[in-house]
Amino acid sequence: MQSVHDLRGLAALAVLLHHVAASAYVAPPRAIARVAELGYHGVTAFFVISGFVLPYSLYRSSYRLEDFGGFITRRFARVEPPYFVTIAAVLLLNLLVATIKHTPFRIDGAQVALHAAYLVPLFGKSWLLSVFWTLCVEFQFYVLIGLCYPLLLRRPVLSAMGCAAAMCFATPGWFPVDQVALGQRENLLLHLPVFMVGILLFLQRERLIAPHAFWVSLALSLVVIAVKSPAATLGATIVASLIIVFVRRSHPVLAFFGDISYSLYLVHLLVILTILPLLSRMSLGWFTMAAIAVAASIGAAMGLWLAVERPAIVWSKRLPQRARTVSAAQGAPA
Repeated sequence: MQSVHDLRGLAALAVLLHHVAASAYVAPPRAIARVAELGYHGVTAFFVISGFVLPYSLYRSSYRLEDFGGFITRRFARVEPPYFVTIAAVLLLNLLVATIKHTPFRIDGAQVALHAAYLVPLFGKSWLLSVFWTLCVEFQFYVLIGLCYPLLLRRPVLSAMGCAAAMCFATPGWFPVDQVALGQRENLLLHLPVFMVGILLFLQRERLIAPHAFWVSLALSLVVIAVKSPAATLGATIVASLIIVFVRRSHPVLAFFGDISYSLYLVHLLVILTILPLLSRMSLGWFTMAAIAVAASIGAAMGLWLAVERPAIVWSKRLPQRARTVSAAQGAPA
């Protein structure tokens, strides 16, 4: 499972480099900028990882539908504290900038409150940080997998067909998902086949799906992704899948970034938007500016992980859950 953890780190780094290179303050050479654009699809890797890890975790805990409340509570305890701290940091930074510039500043209480339950797009509000949109998609998946996990085990091919149909319904015609505007791309239906690929890898790993059913479902999911998404999304899905299946060794650098991946994803854009305008006043080359922005983002992520995320992980594991240990007869170690 260490390959999944390392893949998290790789995905977070890809998104970080994408946002650094996309900044007008950095403006790297065109060839480098084109390569960095692919880092956006680190988000795709995160979706594949969630599709693999969440049902795997439920399986290992012998999840039952009546455990749904405890499952969601533990997920909230795991992901919300760093998220809330990042929201507070955004508001404080906006207040500081307004104070320095002597401009009025008002907190939209409704906007902030809607962030707590990821309801921002439903009420026509905007995200305080654009990267928060993926958290909205992930939370929808938490709810869906918690409610549909029993069906997933019994009818994996039907589940794959449902995911494919949902994506086709949400994006009629040849319409790449990445062209959907922010405020609409938070719809889980647009991304279900990507999650389904991760789910299928879990089912295949635990031998919970027949080989022919696995290949049929995987092919269906990949075809729909190819039709409805950019080629880079399909490529990222395949690469992430190959890493999960075939990589057995862990790299200490990627393991480190796997530890702080969630914190890095949360804070990197805030750091970039803060530090690059300041650096632009100096006579620095694009590489130096990019290196400082990357280092500052990693430093901020380490601080958030140590102070908030790591304690939140410990706290979430202490919360009670009504799950049984999987018996050896079910094919998984207790």
